Amino acid sequence: MPKFAEGGVVRREVLAFAIPGFILLGLLAAISFWVARDVAQEESVRDAVVAAQQAEQWAVGPHVSEALGQGDPQAVAQLDEVVRERILADPVVTVRLWNEDGTIVYSDKPQLIGQQFDLGPEEVEVLTEGGVEAEVSDLSKPENRYERNYGELIEVYLPVTGEDGTRYLMEVYTRQAFLDAQTQTLVRALAPAVLGALAVLALILLLLAWRMARRLDRDRQQREDLLLYAVNSSEAERRRIAADLHDGVVQDLAGVSFGLSALAGKTPDPTVEAQLTTAADRTRRAVGSLRTLLVDIYPPNLRDAGLGAALQDLGNGLDAEVEFDVDPLLQLDDTCQQAFYRVARESTQNIAKHSGATAVTIRLAREGQTVVLTVSDNGRGFDLGHTATGHVGITLMQDLATQLGGDLHIDSRPGEGTSVRFEVECGT
Repeated sequence: MPKFAEGGVVRREVLAFAIPGFILLGLLAAISFWVARDVAQEESVRDAVVAAQQAEQWAVGPHVSEALGQGDPQAVAQLDEVVRERILADPVVTVRLWNEDGTIVYSDKPQLIGQQFDLGPEEVEVLTEGGVEAEVSDLSKPENRYERNYGELIEVYLPVTGEDGTRYLMEVYTRQAFLDAQTQTLVRALAPAVLGALAVLALILLLLAWRMARRLDRDRQQREDLLLYAVNSSEAERRRIAADLHDGVVQDLAGVSFGLSALAGKTPDPTVEAQLTTAADRTRRAVGSLRTLLVDIYPPNLRDAGLGAALQDLGNGLDAEVEFDVDPLLQLDDTCQQAFYRVARESTQNIAKHSGATAVTIRLAREGQTVVLTVSDNGRGFDLGHTATGHVGITLMQDLATQLGGDLHIDSRPGEGTSVRFEVECGT
Protein backbone atom coordinates (compact mmCIF):
# COMPACT_ATOMS: atom_id res chain seq x y z
CA MET A 1 0.00 0.00 0.00
CA PRO A 2 1.39 3.44 -0.80
CA LYS A 3 2.76 5.16 2.27
CA PHE A 4 2.15 8.80 3.13
CA ALA A 5 4.08 10.61 5.82
CA GLU A 6 1.22 12.15 7.79
CA GLY A 7 3.17 14.86 9.54
CA GLY A 8 5.10 15.79 6.41
CA VAL A 9 1.97 15.96 4.29
CA VAL A 10 0.18 18.15 6.82
CA ARG A 11 3.19 20.44 7.13
CA ARG A 12 3.51 20.76 3.36
CA GLU A 13 -0.16 21.59 2.97
CA VAL A 14 -0.08 24.08 5.84
CA LEU A 15 2.96 25.79 4.34
CA ALA A 16 1.43 25.77 0.84
CA PHE A 17 -1.62 27.53 2.23
CA ALA A 18 0.00 29.74 4.85
CA ILE A 19 3.09 31.08 3.05
CA PRO A 20 1.10 33.05 0.41
CA GLY A 21 -1.12 34.28 3.23
CA PHE A 22 1.85 35.50 5.27
CA ILE A 23 3.30 37.19 2.21
CA LEU A 24 -0.03 38.95 1.73
CA LEU A 25 -0.08 39.95 5.39
CA GLY A 26 3.43 41.34 5.03
CA LEU A 27 2.31 43.40 2.05
CA LEU A 28 -0.70 44.59 4.03
CA ALA A 29 1.59 45.58 6.90
CA ALA A 30 3.87 47.53 4.57
CA ILE A 31 0.90 49.23 2.92
CA SER A 32 -0.60 49.99 6.33
CA PHE A 33 2.59 51.68 7.56
CA TRP A 34 2.94 53.55 4.28
CA VAL A 35 -0.61 54.81 4.59
CA ALA A 36 -0.09 55.58 8.28
CA ARG A 37 3.03 57.56 7.45
CA ASP A 38 1.21 59.57 4.80
CA VAL A 39 -1.68 60.18 7.16
CA ALA A 40 0.74 61.25 9.88
CA GLN A 41 2.54 63.61 7.49
CA GLU A 42 -0.73 65.10 6.35
CA GLU A 43 -1.73 65.51 9.97
CA SER A 44 1.57 67.21 10.77
CA VAL A 45 1.19 69.66 7.87
CA ARG A 46 -2.38 70.27 8.95
CA ASP A 47 -1.09 71.09 12.44
CA ALA A 48 1.35 73.57 10.89
CA VAL A 49 -1.51 75.22 8.98
CA VAL A 50 -3.65 75.40 12.12
CA ALA A 51 -0.76 76.94 14.05
CA ALA A 52 -0.29 79.56 11.35
CA GLN A 53 -4.02 80.38 11.32
CA GLN A 54 -4.05 80.74 15.10
CA ALA A 55 -0.97 82.97 14.95
CA GLU A 56 -2.68 85.17 12.38
CA GLN A 57 -5.93 85.33 14.32
CA TRP A 58 -4.67 85.85 17.87
CA ALA A 59 -1.24 87.44 17.48
CA VAL A 60 -0.43 89.04 14.12
CA GLY A 61 -3.83 90.11 12.83
CA PRO A 62 -4.72 92.51 15.70
CA HIS A 63 -1.36 94.30 15.33
CA VAL A 64 -1.38 94.87 11.56
CA SER A 65 -1.96 98.60 11.43
CA GLU A 66 -1.67 101.27 8.77
CA ALA A 67 1.51 102.46 10.52
CA LEU A 68 3.02 99.00 10.10
CA GLY A 69 2.30 99.10 6.39
CA GLN A 70 4.06 102.49 6.21
CA GLY A 71 7.15 101.09 7.97
CA ASP A 72 6.70 102.85 11.29
CA PRO A 73 9.50 101.57 13.58
CA GLN A 74 7.28 101.61 16.65
CA ALA A 75 4.57 99.54 14.92
CA VAL A 76 7.20 97.09 13.66
CA ALA A 77 8.71 96.80 17.16
CA GLN A 78 5.28 96.21 18.70
CA LEU A 79 4.47 93.38 16.25
CA ASP A 80 7.96 91.92 16.67
CA GLU A 81 7.49 91.71 20.41
CA VAL A 82 4.21 89.87 19.97
CA VAL A 83 5.70 87.46 17.41
CA ARG A 84 8.66 86.58 19.59
CA GLU A 85 6.55 86.09 22.69
CA ARG A 86 3.63 84.17 21.18
CA ILE A 87 4.76 82.56 17.91
CA LEU A 88 8.50 81.97 17.61
CA ALA A 89 9.00 78.69 19.36
CA ASP A 90 9.98 75.28 18.05
CA PRO A 91 8.93 74.30 15.40
CA VAL A 92 8.15 77.85 14.10
CA VAL A 93 11.38 79.58 13.05
CA THR A 94 10.31 82.50 10.87
CA VAL A 95 7.33 84.86 10.43
CA ARG A 96 7.01 87.37 7.56
CA LEU A 97 4.47 89.86 6.33
CA TRP A 98 4.34 91.03 2.68
CA ASN A 99 2.35 93.72 0.96
CA GLU A 100 0.89 93.38 -2.52
CA ASP A 101 3.98 94.62 -4.38
CA GLY A 102 6.26 92.04 -2.76
CA THR A 103 7.77 94.27 -0.09
CA ILE A 104 8.41 92.71 3.28
CA VAL A 105 6.76 94.98 5.88
CA TYR A 106 7.67 92.70 8.79
CA SER A 107 10.13 89.83 9.45
CA ASP A 108 11.71 88.44 12.56
CA LYS A 109 14.88 88.90 10.51
CA PRO A 110 15.12 92.72 10.57
CA GLN A 111 17.54 92.76 7.61
CA LEU A 112 14.68 91.78 5.28
CA ILE A 113 12.24 94.53 6.29
CA GLY A 114 11.70 96.96 3.44
CA GLN A 115 13.24 94.66 0.81
CA GLN A 116 11.19 93.77 -2.24
CA PHE A 117 11.03 90.31 -3.87
CA ASP A 118 8.92 88.65 -6.53
CA LEU A 119 5.87 86.83 -5.25
CA GLY A 120 5.15 83.41 -6.69
CA PRO A 121 1.82 82.59 -8.40
CA GLU A 122 0.54 80.63 -5.41
CA GLU A 123 1.42 83.49 -3.10
CA VAL A 124 -0.31 86.00 -5.33
CA GLU A 125 -3.40 83.77 -5.50
CA VAL A 126 -3.62 83.48 -1.71
CA LEU A 127 -3.06 87.23 -1.33
CA THR A 128 -5.77 88.16 -3.79
CA GLU A 129 -8.31 85.35 -3.42
CA GLY A 130 -7.74 84.06 0.10
CA GLY A 131 -7.25 80.55 1.33
CA VAL A 132 -4.26 78.80 2.85
CA GLU A 133 -1.36 77.04 1.13
CA ALA A 134 1.43 74.87 2.50
CA GLU A 135 4.51 73.53 0.72
CA VAL A 136 8.14 72.61 1.20
CA SER A 137 10.03 75.89 1.18
CA ASP A 138 12.47 76.66 -1.61
CA LEU A 139 15.49 77.74 0.42
CA SER A 140 17.38 78.77 -2.72
CA LYS A 141 15.29 81.94 -3.01
CA PRO A 142 17.16 85.06 -1.90
CA GLU A 143 14.53 85.97 0.71
CA ASN A 144 15.14 82.58 2.38
CA ARG A 145 18.88 82.93 2.83
CA TYR A 146 18.55 83.32 6.60
CA GLU A 147 16.60 80.05 6.95
CA ARG A 148 19.08 77.72 5.26
CA ASN A 149 20.65 76.61 8.55
CA TYR A 150 17.36 75.16 9.78
CA GLY A 151 17.23 72.33 7.29
CA GLU A 152 14.06 71.54 5.37
CA LEU A 153 11.14 73.83 6.19
CA ILE A 154 7.39 73.76 5.60
CA GLU A 155 6.10 77.13 4.41
CA VAL A 156 2.51 78.10 5.23
CA TYR A 157 1.09 81.33 3.80
CA LEU A 158 -2.28 82.96 4.33
CA PRO A 159 -3.85 86.39 3.90
CA VAL A 160 -4.02 89.03 6.66
CA THR A 161 -6.26 92.09 6.53
CA GLY A 162 -5.07 95.19 8.35
CA GLU A 163 -7.26 97.50 10.37
CA ASP A 164 -7.45 99.88 7.39
CA GLY A 165 -8.55 97.07 5.02
CA THR A 166 -5.15 96.56 3.39
CA ARG A 167 -4.37 92.92 2.53
CA TYR A 168 -1.04 91.42 3.41
CA LEU A 169 0.49 87.98 2.94
CA MET A 170 1.65 86.26 6.11
CA GLU A 171 4.29 83.50 5.91
CA VAL A 172 5.08 81.06 8.71
CA TYR A 173 8.05 78.67 8.37
CA THR A 174 7.99 75.39 10.38
CA ARG A 175 10.88 72.90 10.74
CA GLN A 176 10.28 69.69 8.80
CA ALA A 177 12.33 67.74 11.35
CA PHE A 178 9.77 68.60 13.99
CA LEU A 179 6.97 67.44 11.72
CA ASP A 180 8.91 64.25 10.97
CA ALA A 181 9.19 63.62 14.70
CA GLN A 182 5.43 64.04 14.97
CA THR A 183 5.01 61.63 12.08
CA GLN A 184 7.19 59.02 13.78
CA THR A 185 5.25 59.48 17.01
CA LEU A 186 1.97 58.91 15.22
CA VAL A 187 3.35 55.88 13.36
CA ARG A 188 4.63 54.38 16.62
CA ALA A 189 1.23 54.98 18.14
CA LEU A 190 -0.48 53.23 15.22
CA ALA A 191 2.06 50.38 14.97
CA PRO A 192 0.82 48.28 17.95
CA ALA A 193 -2.76 48.37 16.69
CA VAL A 194 -1.78 47.52 13.10
CA LEU A 195 0.70 44.79 14.06
CA GLY A 196 -1.68 43.38 16.67
CA ALA A 197 -4.51 43.12 14.15
CA LEU A 198 -2.21 41.50 11.58
CA ALA A 199 -0.85 39.07 14.19
CA VAL A 200 -4.38 38.00 15.12
CA LEU A 201 -5.20 37.62 11.43
CA ALA A 202 -2.03 35.58 10.88
CA LEU A 203 -2.90 33.30 13.81
CA ILE A 204 -6.41 32.78 12.46
CA LEU A 205 -4.96 32.07 9.02
CA LEU A 206 -2.52 29.53 10.48
CA LEU A 207 -5.25 27.77 12.46
CA LEU A 208 -7.50 27.60 9.40
CA ALA A 209 -4.64 26.23 7.32
CA TRP A 210 -3.86 23.61 9.96
CA ARG A 211 -7.49 22.52 10.28
CA MET A 212 -7.88 22.31 6.52
CA ALA A 213 -4.67 20.29 6.17
CA ARG A 214 -5.76 17.88 8.92
CA ARG A 215 -9.13 17.44 7.26
CA LEU A 216 -7.49 16.79 3.90
CA ASP A 217 -5.16 14.28 5.53
CA ARG A 218 -8.09 12.50 7.21
CA ASP A 219 -9.91 12.36 3.88
CA ARG A 220 -6.79 10.99 2.23
CA GLN A 221 -6.42 8.35 4.93
CA GLN A 222 -10.05 7.34 4.49
CA ARG A 223 -9.52 7.00 0.75
CA GLU A 224 -6.43 4.88 1.36
CA ASP A 225 -8.33 2.66 3.80
CA LEU A 226 -11.17 2.23 1.32
CA LEU A 227 -8.70 1.48 -1.45
CA LEU A 228 -6.91 -1.06 0.71
CA TYR A 229 -10.21 -2.69 1.56
CA ALA A 230 -11.23 -2.75 -2.10
CA VAL A 231 -7.88 -4.17 -3.18
CA ASN A 232 -7.90 -6.80 -0.47
CA SER A 233 -11.48 -7.69 -1.30
CA SER A 234 -10.60 -7.89 -4.98
CA GLU A 235 -7.60 -10.06 -4.20
CA ALA A 236 -9.68 -12.41 -2.08
CA GLU A 237 -12.40 -12.56 -4.72
CA ARG A 238 -9.88 -13.34 -7.48
CA ARG A 239 -8.41 -16.09 -5.31
CA ARG A 240 -11.86 -17.53 -4.67
CA ILE A 241 -12.82 -17.40 -8.37
CA ALA A 242 -9.54 -19.00 -9.37
CA ALA A 243 -9.99 -21.77 -6.80
CA ASP A 244 -13.61 -22.36 -7.84
CA LEU A 245 -12.69 -22.54 -11.51
CA HIS A 246 -9.73 -24.80 -10.90
CA ASP A 247 -11.48 -27.16 -8.52
CA GLY A 248 -14.86 -27.07 -10.23
CA VAL A 249 -15.35 -26.07 -13.83
CA VAL A 250 -11.85 -26.92 -15.05
CA GLN A 251 -11.87 -30.35 -13.41
CA ASP A 252 -15.37 -31.06 -14.67
CA LEU A 253 -14.52 -30.05 -18.23
CA ALA A 254 -11.32 -32.09 -18.09
CA GLY A 255 -13.38 -35.08 -17.02
CA VAL A 256 -15.86 -34.44 -19.83
CA SER A 257 -13.05 -34.36 -22.40
CA PHE A 258 -11.69 -37.69 -21.14
CA GLY A 259 -15.18 -39.18 -21.22
CA LEU A 260 -15.78 -37.98 -24.75
CA SER A 261 -12.46 -39.44 -25.87
CA ALA A 262 -13.34 -42.75 -24.24
CA LEU A 263 -16.75 -42.87 -25.91
CA ALA A 264 -15.22 -42.01 -29.31
CA GLY A 265 -12.97 -45.07 -29.02
CA LYS A 266 -15.87 -47.41 -28.25
CA THR A 267 -18.51 -46.35 -30.81
CA PRO A 268 -18.69 -48.40 -34.04
CA ASP A 269 -20.18 -45.50 -35.96
CA PRO A 270 -17.39 -43.49 -37.69
CA THR A 271 -19.56 -40.39 -37.91
CA VAL A 272 -20.35 -40.40 -34.20
CA GLU A 273 -16.69 -41.16 -33.43
CA ALA A 274 -15.60 -38.08 -35.42
CA GLN A 275 -18.16 -35.91 -33.66
CA LEU A 276 -17.14 -37.15 -30.23
CA THR A 277 -13.46 -36.62 -31.04
CA THR A 278 -14.16 -33.07 -32.20
CA ALA A 279 -16.15 -32.35 -29.03
CA ALA A 280 -13.35 -33.77 -26.87
CA ASP A 281 -10.76 -31.57 -28.64
CA ARG A 282 -12.85 -28.47 -28.23
CA THR A 283 -13.39 -29.27 -24.58
CA ARG A 284 -9.66 -29.70 -24.03
CA ARG A 285 -9.00 -26.33 -25.75
CA ALA A 286 -11.61 -24.75 -23.49
CA VAL A 287 -9.85 -26.26 -20.48
CA GLY A 288 -6.55 -24.80 -21.75
CA SER A 289 -8.09 -21.39 -22.18
CA LEU A 290 -9.54 -21.51 -18.69
CA ARG A 291 -6.18 -22.47 -17.21
CA THR A 292 -4.58 -19.54 -19.02
CA LEU A 293 -7.30 -17.33 -17.59
CA LEU A 294 -6.59 -18.71 -14.12
CA VAL A 295 -2.96 -17.65 -14.46
CA ASP A 296 -4.06 -14.17 -15.52
CA ILE A 297 -6.54 -13.90 -12.65
CA TYR A 298 -4.20 -15.11 -9.96
CA PRO A 299 -0.71 -15.96 -11.22
CA PRO A 300 0.92 -18.74 -9.17
CA ASN A 301 4.39 -17.23 -9.47
CA LEU A 302 3.18 -13.92 -8.07
CA ARG A 303 1.81 -15.67 -5.04
CA ASP A 304 4.57 -18.20 -4.56
CA ALA A 305 7.78 -16.91 -6.19
CA GLY A 306 7.08 -13.17 -6.20
CA LEU A 307 6.71 -10.37 -8.72
CA GLY A 308 10.08 -10.89 -10.42
CA ALA A 309 9.27 -14.48 -11.40
CA ALA A 310 5.80 -13.46 -12.56
CA LEU A 311 7.31 -10.77 -14.80
CA GLN A 312 9.72 -13.38 -16.16
CA ASP A 313 6.78 -15.60 -17.08
CA LEU A 314 5.07 -12.73 -18.88
CA GLY A 315 8.21 -11.92 -20.83
CA ASN A 316 8.93 -15.55 -21.69
CA GLY A 317 5.50 -15.79 -23.25
CA LEU A 318 6.44 -13.24 -25.92
CA ASP A 319 7.76 -14.14 -29.34
CA ALA A 320 10.61 -11.65 -28.97
CA GLU A 321 13.99 -11.18 -27.34
CA VAL A 322 13.25 -9.95 -23.83
CA GLU A 323 15.70 -8.08 -21.60
CA PHE A 324 14.90 -8.11 -17.88
CA ASP A 325 16.18 -5.51 -15.43
CA VAL A 326 14.38 -6.32 -12.19
CA ASP A 327 15.89 -5.38 -8.83
CA PRO A 328 16.18 -8.72 -6.96
CA LEU A 329 16.29 -6.93 -3.58
CA LEU A 330 13.09 -4.99 -4.19
CA GLN A 331 10.41 -5.91 -1.66
CA LEU A 332 6.84 -4.75 -2.19
CA ASP A 333 3.52 -5.24 -0.44
CA ASP A 334 0.80 -7.31 -2.03
CA THR A 335 -1.11 -4.31 -3.35
CA CYS A 336 1.86 -2.93 -5.24
CA GLN A 337 2.82 -6.36 -6.57
CA GLN A 338 -0.68 -6.85 -7.97
CA ALA A 339 -0.67 -3.37 -9.51
CA PHE A 340 2.68 -3.77 -11.24
CA TYR A 341 1.76 -7.24 -12.47
CA ARG A 342 -1.50 -6.01 -13.99
CA VAL A 343 0.23 -3.18 -15.83
CA ALA A 344 3.00 -5.52 -17.06
CA ARG A 345 0.44 -8.13 -18.15
CA GLU A 346 -1.62 -5.58 -20.09
CA SER A 347 1.54 -4.15 -21.69
CA THR A 348 2.91 -7.57 -22.76
CA GLN A 349 -0.48 -8.64 -24.08
CA ASN A 350 -0.60 -5.49 -26.22
CA ILE A 351 2.93 -6.23 -27.44
CA ALA A 352 1.97 -9.79 -28.37
CA LYS A 353 -1.26 -8.78 -30.13
CA HIS A 354 -0.37 -5.54 -31.87
CA SER A 355 3.30 -4.54 -31.88
CA GLY A 356 5.17 -7.13 -33.94
CA ALA A 357 8.17 -6.30 -31.74
CA THR A 358 11.41 -8.27 -31.86
CA ALA A 359 12.96 -6.75 -28.72
CA VAL A 360 11.29 -5.96 -25.39
CA THR A 361 12.69 -4.52 -22.17
CA ILE A 362 11.02 -5.02 -18.78
CA ARG A 363 12.52 -2.94 -15.99
CA LEU A 364 11.45 -2.68 -12.34
CA ALA A 365 13.42 -0.57 -9.85
CA ARG A 366 13.05 1.91 -7.03
CA GLU A 367 13.68 5.58 -7.85
CA GLY A 368 13.69 7.63 -4.66
CA GLN A 369 10.36 7.21 -2.91
CA THR A 370 8.67 5.59 -5.91
CA VAL A 371 8.89 2.22 -7.62
CA VAL A 372 8.93 2.41 -11.41
CA LEU A 373 7.93 -0.27 -13.94
CA THR A 374 8.92 0.30 -17.56
CA VAL A 375 7.87 -1.97 -20.44
CA SER A 376 9.23 -0.88 -23.82
CA ASP A 377 9.41 -2.46 -27.26
CA ASN A 378 10.73 -1.77 -30.76
CA GLY A 379 7.43 -2.61 -32.45
CA ARG A 380 5.35 -0.69 -34.91
CA GLY A 381 4.00 1.75 -32.32
CA PHE A 382 0.77 3.67 -32.69
CA ASP A 383 -0.83 7.10 -32.65
CA LEU A 384 -1.44 7.59 -28.94
CA GLY A 385 -3.99 10.36 -29.38
CA HIS A 386 -6.04 8.24 -31.74
CA THR A 387 -5.75 4.85 -30.09
CA ALA A 388 -5.74 5.63 -26.37
CA THR A 389 -9.25 7.03 -26.39
CA GLY A 390 -11.64 4.21 -25.66
CA HIS A 391 -8.90 1.57 -25.31
CA VAL A 392 -10.05 -0.52 -22.37
CA GLY A 393 -6.59 -1.76 -21.39
CA ILE A 394 -5.07 1.70 -21.31
CA THR A 395 -8.07 3.05 -19.42
CA LEU A 396 -7.73 0.31 -16.80
CA MET A 397 -4.03 1.08 -16.33
CA GLN A 398 -4.77 4.79 -15.97
CA ASP A 399 -7.51 4.08 -13.43
CA LEU A 400 -5.15 1.87 -11.46
CA ALA A 401 -2.52 4.62 -11.36
CA THR A 402 -5.13 7.12 -10.18
CA GLN A 403 -6.40 4.83 -7.43
CA LEU A 404 -2.90 4.29 -6.05
CA GLY A 405 -1.89 7.92 -6.30
CA GLY A 406 0.71 7.03 -8.93
CA ASP A 407 1.39 8.02 -12.51
CA LEU A 408 1.10 6.29 -15.89
CA HIS A 409 2.90 7.61 -18.94
CA ILE A 410 2.71 6.01 -22.39
CA ASP A 411 5.06 7.14 -25.14
CA SER A 412 4.47 5.80 -28.64
CA ARG A 413 4.74 6.90 -32.27
CA PRO A 414 4.01 4.97 -35.46
CA GLY A 415 7.14 3.05 -36.44
CA GLU A 416 9.06 3.99 -33.26
CA GLY A 417 7.88 1.43 -30.72
CA THR A 418 6.08 1.94 -27.42
CA SER A 419 7.13 2.61 -23.84
CA VAL A 420 4.86 2.26 -20.81
CA ARG A 421 6.06 3.82 -17.53
CA PHE A 422 4.11 3.15 -14.34
CA GLU A 423 5.25 4.58 -11.00
CA VAL A 424 3.78 4.42 -7.49
CA GLU A 425 4.97 5.17 -3.96
CA CYS A 426 5.21 1.70 -2.44
CA GLY A 427 6.19 0.39 0.92
CA THR A 428 7.76 -2.92 1.78
